[in-house]
Parts: sequence; structure tokens; C-alpha cells
Amino acid sequence: MKEFTEKITGKSMTIVNSSNTASTVKSGCLEVFATPMMLALMEEATCFACAPLLEDEETTVGTKISVTHDKASRIGTNITACATLEEVDGRRLVFSVVAYDNNENTIGKGNIERFVVNKEKFMKKVNG
Repeated sequence: MKEFTEKITGKSMTIVNSSNTASTVKSGCLEVFATPMMLALMEEATCFACAPLLEDEETTVGTKISVTHDKASRIGTNITACATLEEVDGRRLVFSVVAYDNNENTIGKGNIERFVVNKEKFMKKVNG
């Protein structure tokens, strides 16, 4: 991992549509933005945040998530997830995350922990 001194942030955006609703991804029966999709958007924001810190042979993997989904969002709503790197402990990265709608209302928030790994070594371990 590269050294850094500036604040590290990342952002990811989507629009609620029929492919990312609770009823479509089977996390409920309503046509609203699905919690798993909000979480995926937040994780993508953490990946965007740490990408400039990584060497070519490195990536990060999610290891811990603590997130609330506080407000429903209807189809057509713009959703933005923002991640801020709050803590670095060796290869462990802890991000605060927040998702909000096009009216700047917070729809979810929490923390996501990621771990820096060597891509090749990680996949060798996974594939046995």
C-alpha cells in the first residue's frame, strides 16, 4: 500500500430502477431501493476511495460491515454513497459510509472495514 497524507474519500452513484429494488433482489416485496443494493453502492465507494493507495498487485476485500438503512427510496431517485477512510491499522482500512438521495436526505449510514491483500496470493489460497 502506498503512503498518503491527504483525506481519502470515494463516491458512487446510481438511480433506483427495476433492477435494484427489494422485490427484484429478493430482500423484500416492495418496489423501493434494496438494502443489499445500498450496501453494494457503499462498498463500491470504499473501493473507489482506496484504489489510488493500492499497488498493482493489491486489492481490498470486505471483512466487516455495520450499516443501517434508514429511509426508503422510490424508483427514479438518485442515490449517492460516500466513503471516508477513518482508520488505517496495517492492512486494515475502516471507512465511514453514508448514502443519500437527490434531496440530500440520508438514507443509510455506518462503517465498512476492508483488508488489503495481494491478488495472486489471495486467489491461490481461495482456489486451494
